[in-house]
This record gives sequence, C-alpha cells and structure tokens, in this order.
Amino acid sequence: MAATVTSNPLHLEEFKYVTQMEAEIVRWTLNLYNGDENSGGLVTTGGTESIVLACLAYREKCRIEKGITKPNIVASQTAHCAFDKAGHYFGIEVRKAKLTKDCVADVAAMKRLIDSNTICLVASAPEYAYGLYDPVPVLAALAKEYGIGCHSDCCLGSFVNPFIKELGFNLACEFDFKVPGVTSISCDPHKYGYGAKGCSILMFREKETRHHAFYASFDWNGGVYVTNGIPGSRPGCTVAANWASLLKYGRNGLKERANAILTGQKMVKEAFKDDEYLQVTS
Repeated sequence: MAATVTSNPLHLEEFKYVTQMEAEIVRWTLNLYNGDENSGGLVTTGGTESIVLACLAYREKCRIEKGITKPNIVASQTAHCAFDKAGHYFGIEVRKAKLTKDCVADVAAMKRLIDSNTICLVASAPEYAYGLYDPVPVLAALAKEYGIGCHSDCCLGSFVNPFIKELGFNLACEFDFKVPGVTSISCDPHKYGYGAKGCSILMFREKETRHHAFYASFDWNGGVYVTNGIPGSRPGCTVAANWASLLKYGRNGLKERANAILTGQKMVKEAFKDDEYLQVTS
C-alpha cells in the first residue's frame, strides 16, 4: 500500500497496477448493480464528480446525436446539489419539481417539465434529505418513453442497496440496471463499502455513453492529454485503499454488514412506531 502513495492514475503506462485496480472496482460494483458485458464505468473522486460527469456525458451525447444546444435535466427537489453544480459548470438548466405532500417525488410534475431539450431524468435511491426512494422504475420508464437518460443516484444507499431485498428487508423499489430505462448509476465505496473517502463509481448501461465524459487534447505542445474525469493527477493510494477494502470484505462480508445496518434501522423504527410526535415511514 505504501508504494501507491506516489502513484498517479493519470499516467496509465507507469502505474498499470492502479489502472487494473480501478477496472476491478468498477466490475465488482457493476456486478452488484446488475450490469452486463456491455456496461462500463469510471472511478471518480466522489459522488459529486460521478453526478457531474454523468450530466456532462448526457449533455455531450445529446449535443452530438440530437443537436441539443440548450439542455435541461429534470429532477425532484430532493435531488442532490451536485446536479445543480453540474448545471452551473456545464450550462445545463436544472428543472426541479416540488414534492408531494408525503415528501416524495411528484412524477406527474416532473413529466410536465420535460421538453425537447431534456437530456436526463434524475431518480434518487434514496435521496439525502429524508432518506426516501424516488420511484425509480416509474421515472426510468418515463425517460425511456421520451428517449432520454435516467440517472439513478445510489450514492447514499451504495453498498447496502444491493442486499436489501436479498436479506428479506422491505425494498421501496428496484434501482439498478435490472430496471429498463436506467442508463447510469452513481455509487460510493466509502458508504458501507468501508473504503477511504475520495472515491466513487459512475456506471453506465452502455460503455459508449461513458466516452462522452472523457476529455482529450491531441494538439498540446506537451503531448497527448487524455483524462476520464475532471482531475488530471489523482491519488492512486485512494484507489488502492478502496480496492483493498472491497477485496477484504467481498460480497459476503458486505452483505453481513448491510444486514447489521438494516437490522439496526428496523430496531429504531420499531422503537418509535408508537410515538405520538413522530411518523415513521416505510
């Protein structure tokens, strides 16, 4: 691990072992989220960068394939602020629908915000403010109907989400690539994957969409410059730490810890279910 402190994934040829670790982190996570051989992903510096790059990929894809020059994305009010950051950085209008009286995403209101310049719908699984799941399958079906992307933001649920149903706990809705219409997913290893902060995985149903998040310059005096994310130089030690954590725990170890988290959640909900001042949601 000490040798990775000076490693830099920007230089692929020099630090091939870190590139291999990144590839394995991506594939392990894709397997958990039901990606297939056509899916691909990126290791980023955090959930914010994963979201920002997803928005960039959709912007570029729709600019090239549909000629959209005034893009917008449609989300619920509870979508993470990283979508607003992406809008600010990349000139994307972010349209947010108000919540229902139950504080959940209003699908009908989101549908009314879609137009010919919409490039992506956002579904959170779960969202940060209240810990509730947007109806991912419904929003993904809506996105598919309009021929646009649907990003499932799983950063908060990351390495618990894949085990909820398997462990027999109540799953609000499906959220991964099993859902037709979900075209990208963000997931953070430091959220219940027990890896070091500064690492996230951005997954795409189709590898080709991922290419729109890359940057390449071939006419710089310093030579060819290509990056698969916002930073140039990156700390390879963070990649190695997350790789080591996922390798150590493995699927069974992550499942065991997810069970402990979900059991604790169930106990807290049971303790407060009869409290007259609190309303416990499902």
